[in-house]
Amino acid sequence: MMIHPDDASGGEICFLLDVNWLGMEYRFSTVPIDLIDAQTNQTFRYNGGLGDPSVDQQTEFVGFNIDANSVSLDLTWNDIDWIAEWKQGRSLDLADAELSMIIVKDGSTLFKYEDRVQLFTGKVKDPIIGTPTKPTGNIIFSIENSTNLIQKKLLDNSFEIDPFVFPGLDQRAATLGKIIDVPVGQYVPFVFGQVGKWPLRSSGSARFETISEAKVTPAYIIDATGSGAAIEITLIIAMGEVGASRIRIFDDAGGNFVNNVSTALNADGHRYAFTTYKLGHVIEDNSFVPGLDEDQTFWCSWGEFGEGIQDPLTGQSLSGGGNLSIFCLERSGLEYNREAWIGLLPVLNRYKFAGFMNDPSVLVMDWYRQNIAKNLPIEVFPGEKGIEPRLNLYFTQDQIRPQHHILESGMFEVQTGLQPLPVDPINKVTIKYCYTARLDHYLASICIDPEHTGNQDPFVQRDPVSDLSFSRFGLREVVMELPFVWDLHTAYRIARDRIRISGLGAFGVEVFAFPQFGYLQIGDVISFTSTNLQLDAHKCQIVGKSWSGGKWRFVLHMEENTMVNARQLA
Repeated sequence: MMIHPDDASGGEICFLLDVNWLGMEYRFSTVPIDLIDAQTNQTFRYNGGLGDPSVDQQTEFVGFNIDANSVSLDLTWNDIDWIAEWKQGRSLDLADAELSMIIVKDGSTLFKYEDRVQLFTGKVKDPIIGTPTKPTGNIIFSIENSTNLIQKKLLDNSFEIDPFVFPGLDQRAATLGKIIDVPVGQYVPFVFGQVGKWPLRSSGSARFETISEAKVTPAYIIDATGSGAAIEITLIIAMGEVGASRIRIFDDAGGNFVNNVSTALNADGHRYAFTTYKLGHVIEDNSFVPGLDEDQTFWCSWGEFGEGIQDPLTGQSLSGGGNLSIFCLERSGLEYNREAWIGLLPVLNRYKFAGFMNDPSVLVMDWYRQNIAKNLPIEVFPGEKGIEPRLNLYFTQDQIRPQHHILESGMFEVQTGLQPLPVDPINKVTIKYCYTARLDHYLASICIDPEHTGNQDPFVQRDPVSDLSFSRFGLREVVMELPFVWDLHTAYRIARDRIRISGLGAFGVEVFAFPQFGYLQIGDVISFTSTNLQLDAHKCQIVGKSWSGGKWRFVLHMEENTMVNARQLA
């Protein structure tokens, strides 16, 4: 909720803390106050006991920065001896907590319970108790909305190949020899997107052809019958329902076959995709050798026939950055603002990802943060409804509508001059993509190069921001490896985004604001008018927020790019 200046005039900020501990709700505040729920007419008593919190939030400009954001609190909890609770094995650690604020005038408020401005939600972390100079009920802790608090893996045990989820596997291994020994303990690949289709330069420099055959994901034999020329094998290729109706399987000797993809359920009730090989009973056979050698490996090529796993929530492709984000958040077990993510699907799904994972140690949010989120035009923050995305000012400045319009005044006052933010200029970006684990090699690359002077080249292009940056700073280059990108257009999007982020540096100002501006959130884009800075309705993004000395401190980022955000003299 936005606080109107009339509501704040003559009042003071009152912080509210709601804690759920051992199934009970506890409420504290910096000023004792009663709040009425307008819908139920229930009165919520906030008993005081809360010291002024320390709020510190900041962005990384692009990517996932939840772990850097926290709130530190000093709280006196009456009638509780925390050392005694600790001796009984009871701790406040990981309790749910929410920090919010209202405006209080003369010990009362016009705010209702539903009007409170939510500032931060998360889990209690690292409580400190028993401080000698403090009451027995004193406790000092932080609230963190951290992905490190819930560490869910990308692959669960249903992906493991063992006799428990594939009954009879051990018996078949005993009768058929070592052929079944190889996959036991391996994890069925999590395959997503159209992996295996890649561009190759043709004879003309301005042309390329698309290659669809690449050994990109492992396949494992889980069943075999017969022997010799009559042998029939079943190869598991992925977990879940996949989009591909057929699959090409390569052996180690260069032979391959094509056959239909089928699905079945393992003993845990989880669906998996598989194909079969029997001489004379496949769609296409190119000297494929099933082999009985324990060192034999098999690899899938997906590029000709479709995609990997389909989104279990929508039944759609899981290649789009938006759908993939929601999939990972669902698996994480973290609270997230589903509505906010769905609202950005048209933008995020333009970024296409593909690849596979079969490493059981990988944490889902670590993987998402490192490989997906940092390559999307968003910043990810803890919101009042959980983890939510905000479009970054760099990418949307010419399209996004500011959430708030603010005029510089004594209540929202610039404290510093326009100063550089920690962003190093970059104007040449090389992207390596189309990674194949079989070769441990990237099959393709593209480049944004301000010095490129040749004819049209599908893999080397110019960019106006890159050109402008080059004229100012000289050549500044970076090489990026994207193991989960196979799409040419996505590679170029990410390269241009990287230049857009860093090509011309970043500039910002510090602002001190009265308490009522606490409704402004990290990632918000505002329209800011400042006579001192000669800015008229200039779009800025809030990249820092903290509370100190009874005022809010904001860091406003303003992109220094006259091609996108033309400035007008006030």
